[in-house]
Amino acid sequence: MIKYYKINGQQVAVENATLHVSDLSILRGYGIFDYFLAREGHPLFLDDYLNRFYRSAAELYLEIPFDKTAMKQHIYDLLQANEVREAGIRLLLTGGYSADGYTPAETPNLLIMMYDLPGSAWEFSTQGIKIITHPFQRELPEVKTINYSTGIRMLKTVKERGASDLIYVENGEWIRESARSNFFLVLPNQTIVTAEEKILWGITRRQVIDAARAAGYTVEERDIHISELELAEEAFFTSTIKGVMAIGQIDDKVYGDGTIGKVTKKLQALFVEKVKGYLAGIAE
Repeated sequence: MIKYYKINGQQVAVENATLHVSDLSILRGYGIFDYFLAREGHPLFLDDYLNRFYRSAAELYLEIPFDKTAMKQHIYDLLQANEVREAGIRLLLTGGYSADGYTPAETPNLLIMMYDLPGSAWEFSTQGIKIITHPFQRELPEVKTINYSTGIRMLKTVKERGASDLIYVENGEWIRESARSNFFLVLPNQTIVTAEEKILWGITRRQVIDAARAAGYTVEERDIHISELELAEEAFFTSTIKGVMAIGQIDDKVYGDGTIGKVTKKLQALFVEKVKGYLAGIAE
């Protein structure tokens, strides 16, 4: 059970972790976050996640109060204080306490939060999930902001249509991403395609792309037209929690028999091997 968070470098009990109502994350939804897993006592691909977190902060003109070395130490200290080796970790940087309710404060608020490892992490089901398309393009897609209004608002519609998630389509034509995952298609010649622009550059996405190319697959990072949904043979999501998750149906299009495809299954195994290699490298 997680007992402690950190707020601005100070360890606090979970039940005492609070922000004042003047924080811009509350008043205006202004802030960034990142989320990753710790396995066997080590945050996975930590440098990659921190690089993205610091890049997101710069895009919103927010200054992180610690350098990356100090941030790593705070994270490991919190793992030790909570006496856990397997966990979910969230970094959250807000606009700080705003005097006028609009202008970011000179000093943002930095939270490091920790959670018991989600039971659904890398739950590799053989049954592909159903998703639906939705016309939308995120603002500042390369920045991991705390604004998830559209995804949350659409939860009711997703459930009503018997689906598990959605995929954003810009201008009714260009496939981008879901609220919390990157998206891939597998074409009949086993070429793997994923959007290159106007998406969040996912860390798991990059690991899977690198693993696929190393295994001999052709991976194209480019715009994906909605018409390609009909042409593809497989589809899948990647994310910190999902790992590599098979998609069996998009709207009315069913891929194969709705179960996991051969390429997707292979990529699941390759991703797990990447994680094992990363942990082995730390242990050396």
